[in-house]
Amino acid sequence: MTAMLRRLSIFLCLSLICAFAAEYSCSFVEGGWDMKDWHFVRSGRWPYEGHWVQKENCIQNVVPEGVGPVELQGKRAGETYTSMVLAKPVNGSATIRATMSFEYKMAPLIVLAGPLKENGEAYPEYQEHWEIVLYNEGINVWHHEVRDGKPYWRKAAYVQAKFEAGKQYEMTAKVQFTAKVPMLEVKCGDCVFGCMLPTLPKNYYAGITACEGVNAFYNFKIISK
Repeated sequence: MTAMLRRLSIFLCLSLICAFAAEYSCSFVEGGWDMKDWHFVRSGRWPYEGHWVQKENCIQNVVPEGVGPVELQGKRAGETYTSMVLAKPVNGSATIRATMSFEYKMAPLIVLAGPLKENGEAYPEYQEHWEIVLYNEGINVWHHEVRDGKPYWRKAAYVQAKFEAGKQYEMTAKVQFTAKVPMLEVKCGDCVFGCMLPTLPKNYYAGITACEGVNAFYNFKIISK
């Protein structure tokens, strides 16, 4: 192999590595993160395109003013949905960590998503994706997909536990691509549980979502295996 070919081979390998989020860490304080690293994404359930408000030590989803918490997790829930994923997808096994909190009852989450749908709008739209959701009575894992052009979701796993409003929790989602099927292990507080992620592609997006109330995120980290 000539020197030129060797340099070309090294360049291509480095380009492939840089195309994926092998390691990433940020703190959601002002100046502690860069929106250029992220893409906002919207849900196919609502036309709403959410955004964040920067607080001193965190980011919070913007919600309608003068609306109580019961309505925010009910008929006005669509107006609380704010989600973003890292622009660079994750490749293979990785551990994703985020510190989060919620007001009232719910529901900040870590999201793992397959290819996104560009729909001509400002935000691309989730297609098939998985949500690891913290709320006051436990943690749910939801599998979302599109069937006959419409959003469809089911609960894939859950654990019952007590979590307090206004308290910070670090949640960990460990994704492992085994010889048979991708596996997920979730840790938060004293809770540890897992499930299969049979349809998660090896290259996937990872991020955070706030919904069904006022949620806050304090940091985010990816550690590849």
